[in-house]
Amino acid sequence: MLVPVRTSGSKPPLFLVHDQHGIMPFGTGLARVLGSDHPVYAIHASGMDGRQPATNNLPSMVQTYIAEIHGARLMGPLLIGGLGSGSLAAIEIARELQNNERHVGPVILVDPPTAPGKEPVPNELSREAERQLYERVRQNLTLYASLAENDLPFDARDRQQLHRAALAGVASMLAFGRYVPTPFPGPAQLILCAKAAADFFHPQMPWHKLLSGPRMVHILPWDQAALFRGGREHVAQGLKFLLEEASTLENVSERQEFDAPRIEQMAQRIDGLVSGRAR
Repeated sequence: MLVPVRTSGSKPPLFLVHDQHGIMPFGTGLARVLGSDHPVYAIHASGMDGRQPATNNLPSMVQTYIAEIHGARLMGPLLIGGLGSGSLAAIEIARELQNNERHVGPVILVDPPTAPGKEPVPNELSREAERQLYERVRQNLTLYASLAENDLPFDARDRQQLHRAALAGVASMLAFGRYVPTPFPGPAQLILCAKAAADFFHPQMPWHKLLSGPRMVHILPWDQAALFRGGREHVAQGLKFLLEEASTLENVSERQEFDAPRIEQMAQRIDGLVSGRAR
């Protein structure tokens, strides 16, 4: 579900894919931070507004979002990003657009899951598991709705609208939870919370092999729960920094050669900092 946040501006438009609960919650604030020359589009999960069927598998989700991006009829290079588990969809959208010879800048991953595909969600869930998943999504959507600037594509005060949105969010969680990603060779930019960064970059973790191209990382001093709530302004500032650096990362392919040892050194430093705070 593509929602234009700002359509004007001469810079490459940024399309941000929703998180695991199906929403991209800070489009207005992000557009304000990026400035008037940067177009921004939010991609919420299909079915959030009750007008489309919900999608519970990632390949279909990706095809739907690509069609919506094409429907915006924008010329020139694009930027694709994802929030949380939406990073998995962002990678596949960028991959397919590139395969179709569309110029796409570095894919932007904001707090991606640490171990995607490690324990896939089974195809069949018990009724109790489905109920718990529904309640979890509904509570999170209600929490986002309580924020001063929520950017939700539905009215959470309307029980029927909230119910439809929760169903779409459940489908989104199933799509991401069942998907097993494959390596992406293109450039990537990441925003991570400090507590998760050490595990994220560990050589034994999936992303060490999944992102085989050049990488640029921006680490924020927030935990995962606060990243899209109290820390949303900082996420927006981090995105602005990465977008300003996008052309640098895209053009410096030799950075990939030195990436692995530098990542391991960073992981050790962050691990030490986090352990020190825990004590």
